[in-house]
Parts: sequence; structure tokens; C-alpha cells
Amino acid sequence: MNKPLAGKIAIVTDGHYGIGALSAQTLADQGADVIISHPKNAWNAAGIVTGLEARGVNARAYAINCDRVSGIKALVSRVIDDFGQVDILVTNNVSFVLQDDERLYSKAAIDAIAPVIRDGGRIITIGNSAAQAKTRAIASSPKPAALHDLITHSAKSLHDRHVTVNRLQSNFLDRSNLTASFGNTSLLGDITSGLSFLAGPDADFITGTTFNFNDHTIRHAA
Repeated sequence: MNKPLAGKIAIVTDGHYGIGALSAQTLADQGADVIISHPKNAWNAAGIVTGLEARGVNARAYAINCDRVSGIKALVSRVIDDFGQVDILVTNNVSFVLQDDERLYSKAAIDAIAPVIRDGGRIITIGNSAAQAKTRAIASSPKPAALHDLITHSAKSLHDRHVTVNRLQSNFLDRSNLTASFGNTSLLGDITSGLSFLAGPDADFITGTTFNFNDHTIRHAA
């Protein structure tokens, strides 16, 4: 089988549940070794790791709570200490309630990974499209501090190293109603297909883009 991500090391935050677990499995199916984070005492983290290893890759789970900026920074630092490299970062901003504003969280994640991610790497954030409006509403500067602006700016700053930065978001992905979010199998299939493509070698030319999955019939980039 073709494994385009063989030899790559990927981090998925909150990869023990929901869209995070699906993201981890998607990357493992493509051949990447996967590290997931989870809150302490997450009963299903070990099961996810076992499932990833069954796909023929190396996997590890770190009990680091990534619902705050400090958590994502600690996770990146730990992975670099243990593995020496990172090729892919997927921040799952859906499964559990972030304690920090999502734009600040995403910025902290990108700032933490940017100096250490290998050239040609991939940074992908997954979140709720409502966060776009929220960041505009709370912005104090004349220019809105939107998540899309952050993705675009980060992509430009990392362009010379061929590191891509993209975002997948949907108004169906709702932290407050996980049952409804993860009951939509068609939507999840679309998002994981998008993740698989963006993480792979054929997506070198796509960066600074926010992909919306807000309707069954409309799929477009912001």
C-alpha cells in the first residue's frame, strides 16, 4: 500500500477522542508515526494508541492537557526532546472546551512549532467556524484578529521553508454538542479526506487557506 507519510512524525492534540482520534487514525493510515495528547486519566487514550500501532506505525500518548496555551507549548517541547523532529502538527480545537481564546491558542501552537518543524512540514488546525466571528468581535485593534488572518500570515512567514499552514472548520463541529457533531459521518469523512490531502506531498501548493465544511452541498475555501 502507498504510505506517503512514512517516516514522518505527527502530533495531534486531544487525539484520544472525536475528530482528534479520527485525525490521528487518518495520518497513521498514511504511514505517519503519531503522538497524541490527552488529559490525565483519559481512559481511552491507550486504546487509541493500540489502534494506531495496529496500522503498522509507532504511536505514543502524552498526558498533557492541551486546553490552554501552556499545554500546547509543553507538548511541542516534550515531543522535540523525545523525538528530535516534528513533520506535522494537527491542533484539534473541537473535542474539549479550550480555556483560552481559539485564535490565541492557534497562534501559540504555530509559534511553538514553527522553529522546530522540519522543512516541508504541515500545520493544520481544526475548529468551529463560529470562532471566526468570535475573534472579530473581541478584537481591540482596528484590523480584526481573525483566525483566517492568522493562518494567512503564518503561511507567508513559513513559505520559504515550504511549511504549509491551513485550517479546516465547520459549524457542525461543536464542542458543546459532540453527539450531533460526530453523528454526521458524511461531514467527518469530508474533513478527514481534506486532512489526508493537506498533510500529504500533493498539497505543497496549498497554504494560508481556510476550508469551510458548513453545508452538505457547499465545500469551499474562505
